[in-house]
Amino acid sequence: MRENVIPSDGLVITESVRFAPGVYVVPHGIRVEAGDVTVDGNGALLISAAQEGVAVAVSGRSNVTIRNLNITGFYHGIRADDCQNLTVEAVKVRDTWEIAGIDTFLYLWLPIEEVYGGALLLHRVKGAAVRDCDFQHQLNGMLLYACEGVIIERINASFNSGWGVYFSASNDCTLADCQLDFCNRLYRRPENGTIRVEADAAGIVMVKGSSRNQILRNSLLCGGDGIFVAGYDHLGGHQSCSDNLFEDNDCRLSPNNAIEATFSQGNIFRRNNCSRSNYGFWMGYSWDNVIEDNEIDFNRWVGIAAEHARNFVIRNNRIRKNDEGIRLWMRGGETLKHFPGWEVTHSIVIEENEIDGNTVAVNAYTSPEITGQEIHHLTIRKNLLRGNRTDIQLDRVQDSKVEDNQTEQDAPPIKGW
Repeated sequence: MRENVIPSDGLVITESVRFAPGVYVVPHGIRVEAGDVTVDGNGALLISAAQEGVAVAVSGRSNVTIRNLNITGFYHGIRADDCQNLTVEAVKVRDTWEIAGIDTFLYLWLPIEEVYGGALLLHRVKGAAVRDCDFQHQLNGMLLYACEGVIIERINASFNSGWGVYFSASNDCTLADCQLDFCNRLYRRPENGTIRVEADAAGIVMVKGSSRNQILRNSLLCGGDGIFVAGYDHLGGHQSCSDNLFEDNDCRLSPNNAIEATFSQGNIFRRNNCSRSNYGFWMGYSWDNVIEDNEIDFNRWVGIAAEHARNFVIRNNRIRKNDEGIRLWMRGGETLKHFPGWEVTHSIVIEENEIDGNTVAVNAYTSPEITGQEIHHLTIRKNLLRGNRTDIQLDRVQDSKVEDNQTEQDAPPIKGW
């Protein structure tokens, strides 16, 4: 390894190097143009004042390690394209390109050619490890496009105005023990000038069929959403984000949804805290999902909301002191034009939950504008229904079972069957 290397502007690296400590203005960045190379920043700081370009670029290489480096002021801190076995560790990136003002609603499906700025962009990277990095205070922390097998551990991508970690068409990745708090954005609505925390900012975003990922033990406090999974784009395209595991994440205190997961299949949500938000779970147009053993308390509107959903298991959750504990419904609308066959909510099992102190524990209904079909085959069994104003409220629901539930209140347990 070459020692005490001065990172000059436009430096090309073809062998392992350790930088000399210091601050270096390199507006054109540096490029790694060989495999089996380690770049040890040794605490050096790379600076650009323009928020353009890339500080460290790697393309088409294998077994590259970048560590102990500080970066500020580029469009992307590090960008890797078509690489294998990339390692990024103990890297700090600040002040990459960001959208100015509060009049832009984020677009979830930008192609790679129009990608937003951020600390770390991985594009068609296989087998990467990103550990112990600091990607706070910019638009985005990490952006993954068409990646496979990336392991992300112990990064801090908090206080970003877009996303902590973004997955587009990225599969078989693990995101664990990370801090992705306060990823939210003010947005001024053009129609009336009102300002809200929204704009599709989130701690974690998954789109374009990102599947078989494991999201474990992350802190996602106060996100625009904590986690946002979208298997459908605004142009009518559908690419389900399927078979992901979300386990032991803290998604509390969102002004919108602690977890939103729509138009997607086969996801498991286990032991997450989805409390003190507008909605704990928003699960429209999804199917074959499992929601089990979660804490879902003090949400303003609903603990678990699922419209036009099917084949859910909602089991062993603590659903306490929300307005509605669980809401299942059909309301029709323009979206159904793109999804024939999705009209009916059916085959939902709600079992062994503690549903306590809600205005309505379970509310299921078919909206009046829908004719010729109704919600069917709900099973509500072995739940503890305690202290709710209304336990179970059903309107236009067919072929369903309510059995073996334990109620602890004086009010009638079932209303409007």
